Amino acid sequence: MTEEVSEEIKKEIFELITTPGVEIEDIVEKLNLDYDKVMDILANEYLRNNLDHGRRLCCRF
Repeated sequence: MTEEVSEEIKKEIFELITTPGVEIEDIVEKLNLDYDKVMDILANEYLRNNLDHGRRLCCRF
């Protein structure tokens, strides 16, 4: 899994994942990528943007 995914492909993954009714398996088939690679991209994006969010919500008071 050392091959890099272009920013264009990442953008397409994010657009597809926000479309109602589209599953991760559909993205894998449409973009011809490995399931684990798609999950890694989504997990990295989640951690980059939401890592502190849960802590701020539960520790606010």
